[in-house]
Amino acid sequence: MEQHQRSPIGNSAIIDYMLSWFRLPVGFENTIWLTQILQGLAIKYAVEHWRMNKPRCMGALYWQLNDCWQVASWSSIDYFGKWKALNYAARNFFAPLLVCGVEDLDTSKVAIHVVSDQLESARATVSWKVVDVAGAELDTGSKKIRVKANVAAVVKTLDLAKLVKEHGHRGLMVKLSLKEGRKVVSENLVTFARPKHLTLQDPKLSVSVKAAPKGAFDVTVSAKKPALWTWLELRGIDARYSDNFAHLMADESLTIRVTPKEKASLSAVKAALRVRSVYDTYQEV
Repeated sequence: MEQHQRSPIGNSAIIDYMLSWFRLPVGFENTIWLTQILQGLAIKYAVEHWRMNKPRCMGALYWQLNDCWQVASWSSIDYFGKWKALNYAARNFFAPLLVCGVEDLDTSKVAIHVVSDQLESARATVSWKVVDVAGAELDTGSKKIRVKANVAAVVKTLDLAKLVKEHGHRGLMVKLSLKEGRKVVSENLVTFARPKHLTLQDPKLSVSVKAAPKGAFDVTVSAKKPALWTWLELRGIDARYSDNFAHLMADESLTIRVTPKEKASLSAVKAALRVRSVYDTYQEV
């Protein structure tokens, strides 16, 4: 790891930032997965900040996309073409129509921003759901909006002072959603506390797998409790995933299309499949 780290302070910096935001992971494998999640979160914060600051800033790029050799690096796609957590996050934070939220610890408010990179205006619906760390729904709402072309604007401010007083800053999460027609074009999660301070419960993840066209498989992941950064892995089978590292609230499900690089049977996929969330990274096996 040290020989393949180009920065002399790289590994120690990664661990330092990881422990500033997440709980100490169990084992080397969980550490690697969690550093991927950390990278995705860090660049998400930066890109969303710049995109929200139109027209002062009109875009963002990150370094780097891929790797020319097998190495632990800051790329979002590895040498073999596999997507890391950052690449899945990038598809969301670079969405042409983006919803994101900015929390204010002093006022316990959340400003909901909508950013458009489209050259035509659009009609959309922004929705929010406030839950506690166990997944209990505390507040919901929605608002129909007209999104002007190529602008960023605050479309709604949530005053959560009453709920914060009852549950504390570490006890709330806000799930945001933006729909254009019936299609969800952007989702996001806002918290008042860093992930390590959220007392998440066992999400009791479950999966079902069924065959899909062209040798692919549809994997449906369900959570009983909030499951942050939920991801799939096929042990020993190289595959592409339509999505990964997603946030599931209580009683929510997500279907991910998994396409193995080489032909695989349903039984082999079921045997190789593993599903985890950030909660699992600090649990003893």
